[in-house]
Amino acid sequence: MEIIKHFDRTNTADYIIYCLKIKEWSDFVDKFKDEVRLCYIANNELHKLCAQRSISASEFLEKYILPDEPTVMSGDFGELFSYFVVIENFGNKGFTLFAPRKWRWKDDRNKPAPGSDAVMFHVANPKKNTPQDFVISIESKMKSVKSKEHRIQTAIDHAGKDKLSRLAKSIIWLEEKHAKQGSEVQRKLIERFKDPSTHGTFQKHHKAIAIIDSSLEADETSQAITNPNGVTAIIFSINDLKKAYENCRVNVIKSI
Repeated sequence: MEIIKHFDRTNTADYIIYCLKIKEWSDFVDKFKDEVRLCYIANNELHKLCAQRSISASEFLEKYILPDEPTVMSGDFGELFSYFVVIENFGNKGFTLFAPRKWRWKDDRNKPAPGSDAVMFHVANPKKNTPQDFVISIESKMKSVKSKEHRIQTAIDHAGKDKLSRLAKSIIWLEEKHAKQGSEVQRKLIERFKDPSTHGTFQKHHKAIAIIDSSLEADETSQAITNPNGVTAIIFSINDLKKAYENCRVNVIKSI
Protein backbone atom coordinates (compact mmCIF):
# COMPACT_ATOMS: atom_id res chain seq x y z
CA MET A 1 0.00 0.00 0.00
CA GLU A 2 1.62 3.22 -1.19
CA ILE A 3 0.88 6.15 1.10
CA ILE A 4 3.97 8.33 1.11
CA LYS A 5 3.61 9.26 -2.57
CA HIS A 6 0.55 11.33 -1.64
CA PHE A 7 2.72 13.69 0.43
CA ASP A 8 5.37 16.32 -0.23
CA ARG A 9 8.37 15.97 2.10
CA THR A 10 10.50 18.69 3.69
CA ASN A 11 13.42 18.13 6.08
CA THR A 12 14.15 20.61 8.88
CA ALA A 13 16.71 20.65 11.66
CA ASP A 14 14.16 19.39 14.21
CA TYR A 15 11.83 17.13 12.23
CA ILE A 16 10.69 15.78 8.88
CA ILE A 17 7.35 17.10 7.66
CA TYR A 18 5.08 15.51 5.07
CA CYS A 19 2.19 17.56 3.66
CA LEU A 20 -0.70 15.78 1.95
CA LYS A 21 -1.25 16.91 -1.62
CA ILE A 22 -4.69 18.53 -1.54
CA LYS A 23 -5.97 16.98 -4.78
CA GLU A 24 -5.06 13.48 -3.52
CA TRP A 25 -7.10 13.55 -0.29
CA SER A 26 -9.80 11.13 -1.51
CA ASP A 27 -7.32 8.66 -3.01
CA PHE A 28 -5.35 8.75 0.24
CA VAL A 29 -8.36 8.13 2.51
CA ASP A 30 -9.83 5.38 0.31
CA LYS A 31 -6.64 3.29 0.55
CA PHE A 32 -6.95 2.20 4.14
CA LYS A 33 -10.13 0.19 4.43
CA ASP A 34 -8.88 -3.37 3.84
CA GLU A 35 -5.57 -3.03 5.67
CA VAL A 36 -7.18 -1.31 8.65
CA ARG A 37 -9.81 -4.05 8.89
CA LEU A 38 -7.12 -6.74 8.88
CA CYS A 39 -5.28 -4.96 11.69
CA TYR A 40 -8.36 -5.49 13.88
CA ILE A 41 -9.47 -8.98 12.81
CA ALA A 42 -8.54 -11.67 10.27
CA ASN A 43 -11.07 -12.34 7.52
CA ASN A 44 -11.58 -16.00 8.46
CA GLU A 45 -12.18 -15.08 12.11
CA LEU A 46 -14.61 -12.34 11.11
CA HIS A 47 -16.64 -14.67 8.88
CA LYS A 48 -16.68 -17.39 11.55
CA LEU A 49 -17.97 -15.04 14.24
CA CYS A 50 -20.56 -13.52 11.90
CA ALA A 51 -21.88 -16.99 11.03
CA GLN A 52 -22.18 -17.89 14.72
CA ARG A 53 -24.22 -14.78 15.44
CA SER A 54 -26.19 -14.61 12.17
CA ILE A 55 -25.01 -11.07 11.60
CA SER A 56 -23.40 -9.36 8.61
CA ALA A 57 -19.70 -8.59 8.58
CA SER A 58 -20.43 -4.87 8.42
CA GLU A 59 -22.71 -5.03 11.45
CA PHE A 60 -20.16 -7.08 13.39
CA LEU A 61 -17.35 -4.65 12.61
CA GLU A 62 -19.43 -1.67 13.67
CA LYS A 63 -20.86 -3.24 16.83
CA TYR A 64 -17.98 -5.30 18.18
CA ILE A 65 -14.65 -4.41 16.54
CA LEU A 66 -14.14 -0.78 15.58
CA PRO A 67 -14.02 1.94 18.24
CA ASP A 68 -16.79 4.51 18.20
CA GLU A 69 -15.51 6.65 21.07
CA PRO A 70 -14.10 9.70 19.23
CA THR A 71 -10.80 9.99 21.10
CA VAL A 72 -10.00 6.30 20.66
CA MET A 73 -11.15 6.37 17.02
CA SER A 74 -8.71 9.22 16.41
CA GLY A 75 -5.89 7.59 18.37
CA ASP A 76 -6.26 4.26 16.60
CA PHE A 77 -6.19 5.98 13.22
CA GLY A 78 -2.96 7.73 14.18
CA GLU A 79 -1.38 4.48 15.32
CA LEU A 80 -2.43 2.58 12.20
CA PHE A 81 -1.43 5.36 9.83
CA SER A 82 2.00 5.51 11.47
CA TYR A 83 2.29 1.72 11.32
CA PHE A 84 1.62 1.68 7.56
CA VAL A 85 3.95 4.54 6.65
CA VAL A 86 6.87 3.16 8.66
CA ILE A 87 6.48 -0.28 7.06
CA GLU A 88 6.38 1.38 3.66
CA ASN A 89 9.37 3.62 4.36
CA PHE A 90 11.58 0.76 5.51
CA GLY A 91 10.34 -1.39 2.63
CA ASN A 92 11.47 1.31 0.22
CA LYS A 93 14.92 0.98 1.80
CA GLY A 94 14.96 -2.79 1.23
CA PHE A 95 13.97 -3.95 4.73
CA THR A 96 11.20 -6.47 5.37
CA LEU A 97 9.54 -5.94 8.74
CA PHE A 98 7.56 -8.26 10.95
CA ALA A 99 4.88 -5.91 12.29
CA PRO A 100 2.42 -7.47 14.79
CA ARG A 101 -1.18 -6.32 14.40
CA LYS A 102 -1.53 -5.54 18.10
CA TRP A 103 -5.02 -4.03 17.67
CA ARG A 104 -6.41 -7.57 17.32
CA TRP A 105 -5.66 -8.04 21.02
CA LYS A 106 -7.38 -5.00 22.43
CA ASP A 107 -9.36 -5.91 25.55
CA ASP A 108 -11.84 -3.10 24.92
CA ARG A 109 -12.53 -1.64 21.48
CA ASN A 110 -13.03 1.79 23.05
CA LYS A 111 -9.69 1.81 24.86
CA PRO A 112 -6.22 2.02 23.32
CA ALA A 113 -4.05 -1.08 23.12
CA PRO A 114 -1.31 -1.11 25.80
CA GLY A 115 2.35 -0.29 25.36
CA SER A 116 4.10 1.42 22.48
CA ASP A 117 1.70 2.52 19.76
CA ALA A 118 3.31 0.11 17.28
CA VAL A 119 6.35 -2.17 17.39
CA MET A 120 8.00 -3.87 14.42
CA PHE A 121 11.04 -6.05 13.92
CA HIS A 122 13.64 -6.80 11.26
CA VAL A 123 15.77 -9.97 11.29
CA ALA A 124 18.63 -9.78 8.81
CA ASN A 125 19.34 -13.53 8.85
CA PRO A 126 16.51 -15.91 9.85
CA LYS A 127 19.03 -18.61 10.75
CA LYS A 128 20.94 -16.63 13.37
CA ASN A 129 20.90 -13.43 15.37
CA THR A 130 23.01 -10.57 14.02
CA PRO A 131 23.86 -6.99 15.06
CA GLN A 132 21.99 -5.90 11.92
CA ASP A 133 18.68 -6.95 13.46
CA PHE A 134 16.58 -4.05 14.70
CA VAL A 135 13.34 -3.15 16.43
CA ILE A 136 11.27 -0.02 15.80
CA SER A 137 8.93 1.62 18.28
CA ILE A 138 6.39 4.25 17.23
CA GLU A 139 4.69 6.89 19.33
CA SER A 140 1.91 8.66 17.43
CA LYS A 141 -0.18 11.68 18.37
CA MET A 142 -3.17 13.15 16.55
CA LYS A 143 -4.38 16.74 16.47
CA SER A 144 -7.51 17.26 14.41
CA VAL A 145 -9.07 20.11 16.41
CA LYS A 146 -7.60 23.23 17.99
CA SER A 147 -6.26 22.76 21.52
CA LYS A 148 -3.49 24.02 23.79
CA GLU A 149 -1.63 20.71 23.52
CA HIS A 150 1.66 20.69 21.61
CA ARG A 151 1.32 17.29 19.97
CA ILE A 152 4.74 17.27 18.33
CA GLN A 153 6.38 17.71 21.72
CA THR A 154 4.09 15.14 23.34
CA ALA A 155 4.95 12.57 20.66
CA ILE A 156 8.66 13.21 21.24
CA ASP A 157 8.29 12.98 25.02
CA HIS A 158 6.37 9.71 24.85
CA ALA A 159 8.79 8.25 22.29
CA GLY A 160 11.48 9.03 24.86
CA LYS A 161 9.58 6.85 27.33
CA ASP A 162 9.63 4.06 24.75
CA LYS A 163 13.39 4.45 24.47
CA LEU A 164 13.94 4.39 28.22
CA SER A 165 11.53 1.67 29.37
CA ARG A 166 8.20 1.16 27.60
CA LEU A 167 9.54 -0.63 24.52
CA ALA A 168 10.93 -3.44 26.67
CA LYS A 169 7.52 -3.88 28.35
CA SER A 170 5.77 -3.80 24.96
CA ILE A 171 8.02 -6.57 23.63
CA ILE A 172 7.22 -8.74 26.65
CA TRP A 173 3.47 -8.13 26.10
CA LEU A 174 3.71 -9.01 22.41
CA GLU A 175 5.69 -12.18 23.11
CA GLU A 176 3.09 -13.30 25.66
CA LYS A 177 0.21 -12.57 23.27
CA HIS A 178 1.87 -14.63 20.52
CA ALA A 179 2.47 -17.46 22.99
CA LYS A 180 -1.25 -17.59 23.83
CA GLN A 181 -2.91 -16.64 20.56
CA GLY A 182 -0.38 -16.28 17.77
CA SER A 183 2.32 -18.08 15.83
CA GLU A 184 5.16 -19.90 17.62
CA VAL A 185 7.51 -18.85 14.83
CA GLN A 186 6.62 -15.22 15.43
CA ARG A 187 6.82 -15.66 19.21
CA LYS A 188 10.39 -16.89 18.89
CA LEU A 189 11.24 -13.96 16.65
CA ILE A 190 9.96 -11.48 19.24
CA GLU A 191 11.67 -13.35 22.09
CA ARG A 192 15.00 -12.70 20.39
CA PHE A 193 14.55 -8.97 21.16
CA LYS A 194 13.75 -9.38 24.85
CA ASP A 195 17.26 -9.90 26.22
CA PRO A 196 20.43 -8.71 24.44
CA SER A 197 22.62 -10.46 27.01
CA THR A 198 21.15 -13.80 25.90
CA HIS A 199 20.51 -13.25 22.21
CA GLY A 200 23.11 -10.65 21.28
CA THR A 201 22.96 -6.98 20.43
CA PHE A 202 20.48 -5.42 18.05
CA GLN A 203 19.60 -1.90 16.95
CA LYS A 204 16.68 0.21 18.16
CA HIS A 205 14.84 2.94 16.24
CA HIS A 206 12.38 5.23 17.98
CA LYS A 207 9.90 7.30 15.97
CA ALA A 208 7.73 10.18 17.20
CA ILE A 209 4.97 10.85 14.68
CA ALA A 210 2.51 13.73 14.96
CA ILE A 211 -0.46 13.69 12.57
CA ILE A 212 -1.90 17.19 12.44
CA ASP A 213 -4.75 18.90 10.62
CA SER A 214 -3.19 21.25 8.09
CA SER A 215 -5.06 24.21 9.57
CA LEU A 216 -3.15 23.65 12.84
CA GLU A 217 0.26 23.04 11.28
CA ALA A 218 1.59 26.60 11.58
CA ASP A 219 0.70 26.83 15.29
CA GLU A 220 2.27 23.44 16.04
CA THR A 221 5.50 24.00 14.14
CA SER A 222 6.01 27.54 15.49
CA GLN A 223 6.50 26.22 19.02
CA ALA A 224 9.92 25.27 20.36
CA ILE A 225 10.82 21.57 20.52
CA THR A 226 13.11 19.75 22.93
CA ASN A 227 14.34 16.26 22.07
CA PRO A 228 16.88 15.15 24.71
CA ASN A 229 16.61 11.47 23.78
CA GLY A 230 17.29 12.05 20.09
CA VAL A 231 14.19 10.30 18.74
CA THR A 232 13.26 10.75 15.09
CA ALA A 233 10.44 13.33 14.88
CA ILE A 234 8.06 13.22 11.89
CA ILE A 235 5.01 15.36 11.16
CA PHE A 236 2.20 14.54 8.74
CA SER A 237 0.00 17.49 7.81
CA ILE A 238 -3.43 16.39 6.51
CA ASN A 239 -6.33 18.62 5.61
CA ASP A 240 -9.72 17.67 7.10
CA LEU A 241 -8.04 15.17 9.40
CA LYS A 242 -11.16 14.53 11.49
CA LYS A 243 -13.16 13.80 8.35
CA ALA A 244 -10.32 11.54 7.15
CA TYR A 245 -10.45 9.20 10.14
CA GLU A 246 -14.25 9.27 10.30
CA ASN A 247 -14.45 8.37 6.61
CA CYS A 248 -11.87 5.65 7.17
CA ARG A 249 -14.11 4.02 9.80
CA VAL A 250 -17.14 4.12 7.46
CA ASN A 251 -15.03 2.67 4.64
CA VAL A 252 -13.86 -0.21 6.84
CA ILE A 253 -17.44 -1.05 7.83
CA LYS A 254 -18.43 -1.17 4.18
CA SER A 255 -15.30 -3.01 3.04
CA ILE A 256 -16.53 -6.59 3.37
